[in-house]
Amino acid sequence: MKRLRPVAATLALAVIAAMGALPARAQYSGEFFPAKLIKQGTTTTPWAGPGLVVLQVEVFPNGTFHVVKVIRTTNKGDVAAALEIAKTSTYAPAHRGKTPIHAYYDYTLKFGKRVVRSGDQFAVGGELGHIDALIHAGKYADAKQAAGTYLLAHPGNALALQYLGIADYFTSDYPSAAQAFDKVATIGAPFKEAAAQSFAAVSVQQAGADPDQSLLYAQKAYALDSSPNSLYALGVAQFGMKQYAQSIASLEKARGILFAQKSTPTATKIAVDSHLLQDYLQTGDTANSNAMLAELKSLDPTGNPGAQFVGAFYLQQGVAAAKALKPVEALAALDKAAAAGDPTISEAAYTQAAFVIIQSKAPDYNRVQSYAKKALAIDPNDPEALFARGVGEAGIGVVYHRADLTDAAKATLKKALKLAKAGNNAALVLQIQNFLKHLGG
Repeated sequence: MKRLRPVAATLALAVIAAMGALPARAQYSGEFFPAKLIKQGTTTTPWAGPGLVVLQVEVFPNGTFHVVKVIRTTNKGDVAAALEIAKTSTYAPAHRGKTPIHAYYDYTLKFGKRVVRSGDQFAVGGELGHIDALIHAGKYADAKQAAGTYLLAHPGNALALQYLGIADYFTSDYPSAAQAFDKVATIGAPFKEAAAQSFAAVSVQQAGADPDQSLLYAQKAYALDSSPNSLYALGVAQFGMKQYAQSIASLEKARGILFAQKSTPTATKIAVDSHLLQDYLQTGDTANSNAMLAELKSLDPTGNPGAQFVGAFYLQQGVAAAKALKPVEALAALDKAAAAGDPTISEAAYTQAAFVIIQSKAPDYNRVQSYAKKALAIDPNDPEALFARGVGEAGIGVVYHRADLTDAAKATLKKALKLAKAGNNAALVLQIQNFLKHLGG
């Protein structure tokens, strides 16, 4: 017999709408000036030389610094001396415009038999500055390629990763942007908003498929930027983790800010209200569910966005009850799903209800027919609804010994079979064929 269908992608509609709810992209502006060496330090440590050592130095806005790691070396015997030189050097912080910012400096030291000297100190800065210039010029693909090339030679360079992330961000490749930003321990101020929006976008996209990753990214977004956008992503992710109370708190906070702003698009308001509606349904909060339904109707008088979520919620409940062999509860939920008013969900609910009855111990084939006809009134060419109607006709024909109804059942089932084959629904094709054999058709 027909396997009950899972809830369709209706529950994902709010996730898709969320992409339109993202605020405008961050303004990435101001010339970038990389950190640089002011005075090279000294060493009392012998070096093996000749060789080259490249160190990563973290330079803070106030000029203080921290030698992070050895990026690469051609002679391990030079490393100790290189570290001492780096630790006794002085540095100028990077700047965005006139504002000093947190950044990294790749310190290249070349060792010879008698001389310890710094390499081309501005070569690294020049490469990164070139990437920055490409981004400002809107040449994001070129910037991405340049950042990737730089990272091959300087694995893990935080500034290059952030350039890579922002290049991906401006081309709306949020998954790649999030992946790049996720490799950076501390996101710099110029990149925070873009990183937060990238994390938020991917979080919303992954809420259904990977709720754990979704929540992690949403938390990163909120830590970087506690905007309504980040709150919305956090609420969606918490819903995906079935943390309904936390989701309600996040979404209500986002809603309070967004609804107070005259510039908030209607689509954004609908996205937030739709997810709040689903939270209220899950927690059995009838008063707030009804309030959200009313507000959604006022936001979209010509449509019925709330019906999708109410219908999907009860359809899901009906499917679960049917699988648990609780037909009374299943039919009650499916009737509510159909009554919500969304045509697609109503058709699915009526078809599901017909098969709940068919699968019961003493099927009422008149009720089967009633549900099937309601489904077919919405979609006359739904092979599953036609299958249900054919089963109902056959059942009534047997009960009342009416050959005409049996013949009608065969015709209905053959039409269902043709449509199932056209839709490549192999499981349904097999079910219909088996039932036709049972009827001798």
